Order: sequence, then structure tokens, then C-alpha cells
Amino acid sequence: MSPRPKNIRKVNDMPVTAGFKPIGLNGCCKNTIFLHFEEYEAIRLCDYEMKTQQEASVSMGVSRPTLSRIYVSARRKIAKALVRGVTLMIEGGAAYTDSEWFRCGACGFLFNNINPALKIRKMECPACHSDDLSISNININKNEIMMKIAIPTKENVVDNHFGHCEFYTIFTVDEENSISRTQVLPSPQGCGCKSDIASKLQADGVTVMLAGNMGAGALAKLSACGIEVIRGCHGSVMEVAEAYLAGKIQDSGVGCDHHHEGGEHQCPNH
Repeated sequence: MSPRPKNIRKVNDMPVTAGFKPIGLNGCCKNTIFLHFEEYEAIRLCDYEMKTQQEASVSMGVSRPTLSRIYVSARRKIAKALVRGVTLMIEGGAAYTDSEWFRCGACGFLFNNINPALKIRKMECPACHSDDLSISNININKNEIMMKIAIPTKENVVDNHFGHCEFYTIFTVDEENSISRTQVLPSPQGCGCKSDIASKLQADGVTVMLAGNMGAGALAKLSACGIEVIRGCHGSVMEVAEAYLAGKIQDSGVGCDHHHEGGEHQCPNH
């Protein structure tokens, strides 16, 4: 059974980098581990600032047992990245801050808007001075949103073929773990893993994808955008979303056999 969706956690100090890459592997490492913002915050508070877990839990607005689970998960991810020599990216999760954060499209630097009255078009990245800026997904008002869930849809049921659905139903889930808003995102033309749908969903704040079948290529692109994928879903999109929120759905681990590793992509039956 999948864990119950999380209440969002407060991040008081954002990371100064988007992630870390291993040195000396000549670019051959293709795997990536994603450290969520709240996991980074738990490490920062407990291991860098040397706070007790009780103090850290108060700072993040969670219970002591929840903080402990976040902390253990973070340490495991960091250990895997170090031992296996894979890239560690810091993104995604269920977190919020007290002020706006921006990500530079040129260098990836994440920084705080110290002057909220300043319009984004007048700002520049403090690291590379680019004006290619976007509001980060971490910029969430705690009173407005907990998470966004996307479901590939056809005739109001889960479309079994992610990349060729009619549209994506996006559910906004509030802090009370209830669906507060439903919207529709048109599906781009072409196969899902070759389209820009993953980046569009990420830009819209989606952190969870409930899907039927999905190939390795599409799964990798969504994961790279910090979107958790739960496969094996079927039925009414509303019922599926409610079942996920009730903790009744888990990832089937089954992909689409029309997606082939290392070869030409074939989707004749999608």
C-alpha cells in the first residue's frame, strides 16, 4: 500500500545548488537520485545545524516521527548516491517556503526573491546574471495547495497509454487532503516520452502522476522532473485520485512493452 499523501513541510533555507554529479565517470552515469526539498531541509537542520530531531520537526511543522522518516529517507538517498556514484538532484517533494524562490533557466541556480515588490522581468540570476528566470515549484502557499496530481485521461477514465491520451486531468489537493480543484491540460501531439509534457506538468506544479501503462522513456522523463509515477491505475479518474489520497494505490512496477531500451521507439498500438 502506498503511503498516505504528505502534509507539506516548511523549508526555511533552500539549497544553493540544484544537485551534485560524480567526478571521474566520463559522463557514463545515466542514473539520478532525487532528494526532495523536505529531505534536504531535514539533513540541513539535523546534520548541519546540529538540531535535535524534535527541534527540527518544530521548524518544519511536522511531527517528530514524520521528521524521523524524512531524515532516514534523506540519508539513504545520499548514501546510495555516494556509494553508487550517481547524480543527486535536489527537487520535488511536498514543501513550502515563506517567500518566493526563482530558478535560473541558464545555470539552474535557485535563489530567494529578497524584494517581493520587484517584478520578475527586472530580476537577474545572482550567479550568472541571466534574466531567464521562472518561479520554482517550491514556491507554494501552505494555505492554498498541498500537491497536484495528473492523470492521463480518455472519456473520464485512466487512459492505459500515457503518451496518447486525450488530455491530462489535474487535481489540486489542499492541506486537508481533499480535492479542491480540477483542471484539464491538453495532450501534446506524438509519443509521450518524445514530447515536452513532463516539463509542462512540472511547470504547472504536478508532483504525482497516476497512470495505466508507461514505458521506461516516459518514466525517466517524468522522474527527472521530480514527478512520482504510480503505474497500474484504471477506472474513473476521480475514483483513482480519491483511492490514491486514501492510500489504497501502489505502483504496479509494470511498464509498457512498446517502449524499447536503446533502440528505435515503436508505438504502433498506442
